[in-house]
Amino acid sequence: MELVQSANLEGKSPGRVEQVDILRGFALLGIGLENLFAMHTTNDFFADYSAQYGGGVNHWLLLGLMILVRGKFYPIFSFVFGMSAALGLPTQGSRYFLRRLVGLFLLGALQILFIWEGDVLMQYVLMGVLLLLLRNQSGKFLTGLGACLLLFSFLGKSWGISDLPEVRQDLAVYQSGSFTEMMVFRVQEYLQGVFTWRALFFYSRIFAFMLLGYAFVKSRSINVLMSFSRLRKVFLVHVGLAVGIALAIQLASWRGENGDGWLKDSSLAIYFYAAVMSLAFLPVLLWRVPKASYLLTRLQWLGRLTLTHYLVQNLLFSLLFYKYGLGLFLRLEPWQCVLLYVVVILIQLCLSIWLLRHFRLGPVEFFLRRIAGEKQKGVS
Repeated sequence: MELVQSANLEGKSPGRVEQVDILRGFALLGIGLENLFAMHTTNDFFADYSAQYGGGVNHWLLLGLMILVRGKFYPIFSFVFGMSAALGLPTQGSRYFLRRLVGLFLLGALQILFIWEGDVLMQYVLMGVLLLLLRNQSGKFLTGLGACLLLFSFLGKSWGISDLPEVRQDLAVYQSGSFTEMMVFRVQEYLQGVFTWRALFFYSRIFAFMLLGYAFVKSRSINVLMSFSRLRKVFLVHVGLAVGIALAIQLASWRGENGDGWLKDSSLAIYFYAAVMSLAFLPVLLWRVPKASYLLTRLQWLGRLTLTHYLVQNLLFSLLFYKYGLGLFLRLEPWQCVLLYVVVILIQLCLSIWLLRHFRLGPVEFFLRRIAGEKQKGVS
């Protein structure tokens, strides 16, 4: 997940790129919040859970979660992963990159066994290998391939591609399962879900943004992040595109019927791209605003220890929500979940500041560095 960055940018010397660290930290914020709700209330029970809150603060929090967070931040992180790979591979080399992927695979396997079946690290390993194979292609080719994969991830249902109806998960497993029972359940859930059309659509969507991130650097578009005026224009274009398509879909009252399914899904794909990129550019844009820069600069601290924080969050949530821990599964209101997450992030921010004042790397990042071996000299 975390890759060393190196680039020759306008006015920059090789080394870490602050904007990329900010984006990575911002992605962690959304991913952590989404994972908290996913572990507290899995998808099978989310509709019943949200139906309890038809108004008030809890209703608006869940609505904000669905519109602004759910499904948006994994693509942002994939975009950052692609950017980081493009910045780092010229100096790291493919061998170093592959060895880091091996480390990610080990961490992903351990997480599935002992923490959570919703792991994405092993999928990132596969996508990282594919990215390595495609790295010499032109930026235009990678952008086109990414666009095709994104369209495919939305058009699959219009083409009649789908899985058999899924069996509803057993609530008792989450509420009363022992650690051993949960471990067996996690492995079964992962193996059943990893080779499905739904999973393939998700992988296609994530890999699409990874390719777009790689192409973003390879085509030197990353220099947009260094200019406030240029970034503002790009941001406004994406916001305008997202709002325009959202209004068009609403006015058309599309329901995927009477042959409109493919057109609606194509429009949704473009809307999704524009919404994700608007969110991705927002923190870097605000970072240039004096009143917001202090807060957003702190995201760099989180961004440099993303993998450590990601795994610690998932471990903590599993201990809070599953029966072998505190057993709070489905027992917290949305406002309590959000408050809990704010506390967790504040603690992690303080730990980030302390760790990076005393060490160059976080514990998990150090583990990956040891797995990968020595980098080429001159790369921070």
